[in-house]
Amino acid sequence: MLLLDSEAISAVAHGPADRSDRVRALVTEMRRRELPVGTVSAVLAEVVRGHRRDAGVFAGLRRERVEVYPVDTRVGVRAGQLLGTVGAGSERAVDAFIVAVADLAGGAVVATVDSADLGLLASDASNVAVVDISA
Repeated sequence: MLLLDSEAISAVAHGPADRSDRVRALVTEMRRRELPVGTVSAVLAEVVRGHRRDAGVFAGLRRERVEVYPVDTRVGVRAGQLLGTVGAGSERAVDAFIVAVADLAGGAVVATVDSADLGLLASDASNVAVVDISA
């Protein structure tokens, strides 16, 4: 599974071109392997603002066939455990939701520009790899 954080979704929706190309390459590889591509519903709060630019976000989600996973009780509890393990506060909650979904799914690749924070959270998860799309 590939999970996209807000920066990865923004890259697909609005660029920049080099970052968008990196995300699309990851999506293409996951499709080749017949693995799902998704994001977490909480991520939408970071990329949707009720403006025209939102159309690009929704078009990118449709075009790349990104499944949106809910933040339910299991995800919320696991995210809280991850935050507690690394001593992070609620300001990292959305990142923790992403890692929690990856962990509960048995592992995933997470595409982000925030590899330090997500990598720290992923250190207590099983089979979660963080890929920096800014490099």
